[in-house]
Amino acid sequence: MMGRSFSLQKASRRGIIPLLLLFLLIPQASGIGVGASPDRIEFGVVSPKDGAVRELYVINTGDAAERVLLTVEGVNLTVDPLEFDLAAKENRAVVVSVDHAEAGEHEGSILITARPSGDGAGGLGLGAGVRVPVSFVVEDSTSWKVVVVAGPLLLVVAATVFWRRRTKV
Repeated sequence: MMGRSFSLQKASRRGIIPLLLLFLLIPQASGIGVGASPDRIEFGVVSPKDGAVRELYVINTGDAAERVLLTVEGVNLTVDPLEFDLAAKENRAVVVSVDHAEAGEHEGSILITARPSGDGAGGLGLGAGVRVPVSFVVEDSTSWKVVVVAGPLLLVVAATVFWRRRTKV
């Protein structure tokens, strides 16, 4: 009996027991995996009044059902749905849209994380994740309004001045 407790103490000091516990817990998280298609979303030039919409497919690459959570970082986007369950080897379309963004260049990302689905998932709370970069440019529509309104007005003024000078000569 004394020899057995001595060997457990010795193993504990060398870190073998924590390592064994880690290997026992890893199989619970090894079946988790998540992917996305496309791997990047580029909206291009977006009108501030019209906005833009794209689809993002979230893919469960794991062997078990997963709870998926999408988090938008660094840009003003609408993502629907933000959270859902996804069965093993299945995918789901998520609608990503640009609404009410300020003029200029915008870059950010959508972080997609997955963890075991259900209340009794247990384990270490480990999961998987993937980041999808997002970019778009919003045009400043006021400059186009000025050109559209002021352009013809300037042409009328220039024609009037030219006509008056021509008739005086």
